[in-house]
Amino acid sequence: MKYFVTMLALATTLGFAVPAFAGPDNQADCEASGGTWSAESKSCTQ
Repeated sequence: MKYFVTMLALATTLGFAVPAFAGPDNQADCEASGGTWSAESKSCTQ
């Protein structure tokens, strides 16, 4: 049971933390954060 609770806590923490490190996924968010949007690759470079 202790193992299950530990793994559940870890999964929950990672579930909330990962989106915080993701970059902007559209042109407006990219440009608002000071990046340059690439239309070809649909990605943002900082």
